Amino acid sequence: MNLDRLPFFDHHSHLLDPQRISLSRKSLSMNFSHGYQDREPFIQGLDATYAHGYASDFQKKNIENLGVVKTVVNYMAQYLGCQPAIEAVVAARNARTQDEAALRQYTIDLYRDQNILATVVDWPNSEPYDRPGTFPCPVYRLYNYEDVYFELLKTAGSFKELMAELRLDIKKAIRDKGFAALKCHLCEHYTMAVRPVSDEMAEKVFAAAKNGEYGACEEVYFAMLGHLLLLCQELAVPLHIHTGSTGFNRKSAAFVPEMDPFLFVPFIVSDPQYVKTKIVFLHQGYPYTRHAALMAYSFPNMYVDTSWTLPWASASFCSCIEDVLGVAPHTKIFFGSGQHGIPEIAWTAAKVAKSCLAQVLDKMVGLNLMAESQAEETAALLLYKNAVALYSKEG
Repeated sequence: MNLDRLPFFDHHSHLLDPQRISLSRKSLSMNFSHGYQDREPFIQGLDATYAHGYASDFQKKNIENLGVVKTVVNYMAQYLGCQPAIEAVVAARNARTQDEAALRQYTIDLYRDQNILATVVDWPNSEPYDRPGTFPCPVYRLYNYEDVYFELLKTAGSFKELMAELRLDIKKAIRDKGFAALKCHLCEHYTMAVRPVSDEMAEKVFAAAKNGEYGACEEVYFAMLGHLLLLCQELAVPLHIHTGSTGFNRKSAAFVPEMDPFLFVPFIVSDPQYVKTKIVFLHQGYPYTRHAALMAYSFPNMYVDTSWTLPWASASFCSCIEDVLGVAPHTKIFFGSGQHGIPEIAWTAAKVAKSCLAQVLDKMVGLNLMAESQAEETAALLLYKNAVALYSKEG
């Protein structure tokens, strides 16, 4: 099965940097590092300076030898017509992107090469909604309501006041500005083991939460989350929940057992209304891939996004997507890249997705588990049709 020319809908991306005109050997490979670096100061978070400036030669060598970096170098070498070595790829790439206009054309070329149809972008609140586009395709923006929530937690006089202001802000983002969905980092701030918390309890601990007491902050957050699940229904938008592990590079990164999507079950069944809200588990719950798939199987409102696992998991993506296809409805799986900064990541994700999906589906057809026509239908669903349906007005 050849899926090369099918469209690809990148279901999860971050902003492209229009000034990443030149890459170095180090900056190309470090785009795929989500962990701590090994030079002081260790306490800094994952920003560009820290990630690129605080890795020793030893750690840089380790990152260059990630499977995903080897895949990127291999693909880029084929595309640019050079040797499959990181120095050769960087030189050939930089020769194509000598100014912002050239970088934009290069980005357009990559997106056309893989027929990237559209993208869902984790849109920072610090960026204007009408920021000049760097994506050569339609963009569906995710609204990070937590940025507003944590500011309101400092200034609001009560939980009731916080929720009233947060509701207004979210409604403005969705109805007036056109954001397509909400996003939260539940695992990175707290845990997937959300507890039902009443408004009365949230008011009781609100003062302690304002003072930064962790347990009180968690209680208020959980109470808020219940309200937002219902608000998503009112606004007819999905909620994207960061569930997968993307490294331990900041203090807020959760301990992996706290990221298990199964931990969310007691909360989601605590109110019959909650199961009507469309929830997307971002990053495939990695390493809890099967758990995320089973959640999508068990609950009609839950979906599985594969970003970060695609393309970061590299050679293991075949087994990851095989696990998901074996359990989750094929109408509830999305392919995303987790891209940030440079356009090669979405392009690589599209190529890995098509290659691995073709292999997995060929295997299923060969084992007589699916007819070839069924496999073709599944390919189109995963690569683009599911995402188109979710973000269409009818979806």
